[in-house]
Amino acid sequence: MKQLGEWVTELRRNLISFTFWHFPWRIFLQFFIIQVVSFNILFLGLFFTQLGTLKWISLFLLGSIFVSATTAFFFTQPIHRIYLKILKLTHKKAMREWKPEADDLTEEEVGEFSVLEKGLNKIQKKLKKRKEQLYREREETQAFMSSVQEGLVSISTNEKITFFNSKFATLFLDSGQMNQEQIFLTDVFRDPVIYNSFRRVLVEGEVVKQELQMETKRDASTRHFLLSLSPLRKGKTNEIYGMIGIFHDISDIKKTDQIRIDFVGNASHELRTPLTSIKGYIETLKQDFESGNTAQAGSFLQIISRNVDRLIDLVTDLLTISTLESHPQVKTTVISPMQLSNLVVTDLMILAQGKNQKIFINADVEAIRADAEKIEQVLRNLVTNAIKYIPEGKEIHIKWQYDTDGVILRVRDNGPGIPKEHHDRLFERFYRIDKGRSRDRGGTGLGLAIVKHIVMAHGGRVELKSEMGKGSEFICYFPQPLGLNA
Repeated sequence: MKQLGEWVTELRRNLISFTFWHFPWRIFLQFFIIQVVSFNILFLGLFFTQLGTLKWISLFLLGSIFVSATTAFFFTQPIHRIYLKILKLTHKKAMREWKPEADDLTEEEVGEFSVLEKGLNKIQKKLKKRKEQLYREREETQAFMSSVQEGLVSISTNEKITFFNSKFATLFLDSGQMNQEQIFLTDVFRDPVIYNSFRRVLVEGEVVKQELQMETKRDASTRHFLLSLSPLRKGKTNEIYGMIGIFHDISDIKKTDQIRIDFVGNASHELRTPLTSIKGYIETLKQDFESGNTAQAGSFLQIISRNVDRLIDLVTDLLTISTLESHPQVKTTVISPMQLSNLVVTDLMILAQGKNQKIFINADVEAIRADAEKIEQVLRNLVTNAIKYIPEGKEIHIKWQYDTDGVILRVRDNGPGIPKEHHDRLFERFYRIDKGRSRDRGGTGLGLAIVKHIVMAHGGRVELKSEMGKGSEFICYFPQPLGLNA
């Protein structure tokens, strides 16, 4: 009776679960029919004359059906569990609907079924562990690929994009494409040069490396890339099943190279100009002395002296920038911005008066911790540039004020202003807005570059605000220790 109750419970549970539909009914029916026929042939052949009445024959038939069904169920139940175990290992729906309490199929049975079930349990545990490991490795790989600064893309042989990282999406995909289920190579790259490079790798299996300029979605500008394309091959057959592309953004490197080239060219020009002048006047002086004509020797010597001074200033500024770049060290002391400003203005007042310009000082800051010599150089360069490049009768305002995290120095004028296209490059070495007029007014072309490096050496930054016809304002931010600007 106890076994009958367990059988009924198991049957009811199977009927209300999906496992009912995966029960091995064919095996069950085959075993059931064989038993029913065997019972009937055996017992009816032996006891047919003794049973006599139809009532006893019917009872015997019902009993044989019940016994056959029961034994067939218990015979097929281990097969059913093994079948469900295999189904769980291979079918996702079965894995979702599998009862937690049925995860372990073995019930201490003996024989081949028990060994088979235990083997399947071991396979299941290994597959589960392997799946967790693969999932973890996939998450780590995706996290790593997303953090890479280069754009990465993987493409199959039918030109379908199978993987891309966040950098690639930022550079080349719009919002609509990122939501598409399928993206193909032609949806992203329509340039024949780029497309043919990808095709050559997929068809011929070549490794391609090339530099190219491409427009990006990030800032709608043309950027320089070093494109590396490599085929993906199967280990045994060496058959190409895809490719991977790496877009290395070299725009900053190109920009740095161009700045270096411009610097070498500009430095050579700046050095060659005074040297050529010195050499020319020396040759003239030699000829004059040989001929005994020394009437203009004094003026020639003054010109040579000015060009020598210009060379000294240029070399000094180059050494200053080199020192600031390689050893940006500052010797900080507590200085008075008002005293420092008065010292600089006093030295430059003769230049300002020559152009009928006025200089105003407003210092709301009592003290600042910085390198006095370098801050004086910053102020001197900014005021000198203002005096040189604004017209006569204009004004220059020097203002020191507190900021949330330090001190701000503002040098403002009411001159013609600086065109916006020059703002980003104005602090580069030897960069001039009007090269011809700038050289006529003197200077080395390194003043604003020195200002930028000195401010950066103090941990700050420098900005330019200027509009045409409204003047220019150079703003220097100097972080200060807590409590000094209180």
